[in-house]
Amino acid sequence: MKKYLNPHEIYPPTGQFTQAIKVTGGSLVFVSGLVGYEPDMTIAKGDIVRQAEVAYENLRKVMEAAGGSLADVVKVTIYIGEDFQLRRDELREVRGRYFADRFPVSTLIQVAGFASHDYLFELEAVAVLP
Repeated sequence: MKKYLNPHEIYPPTGQFTQAIKVTGGSLVFVSGLVGYEPDMTIAKGDIVRQAEVAYENLRKVMEAAGGSLADVVKVTIYIGEDFQLRRDELREVRGRYFADRFPVSTLIQVAGFASHDYLFELEAVAVLP
């Protein structure tokens, strides 16, 4: 069971995330960093937004393989290689397509570089299956 916590005693979420999630029971799924690789191992063509779409789609597929769905994700860490402020609205729109009802606990980190110079976006996740 998951309980979403946004205590009134602290500042409200400034974006699409929840301050905390209390989990009781269930099985944990830890998802390694996912990037915008297409199934044929080519990186998604375009920009950071397209890579984000493919990475979220990859997360959806991983969750299905684990026997769950994106609704089971409780924590997401996002790494981007460019200034979030420049693409904030577009990236939030993409995220909103995948986490429409309840947003997971989230951290966003702007990085100086990735394992490949072709990467612009990466995410990792933790999920709890009932």
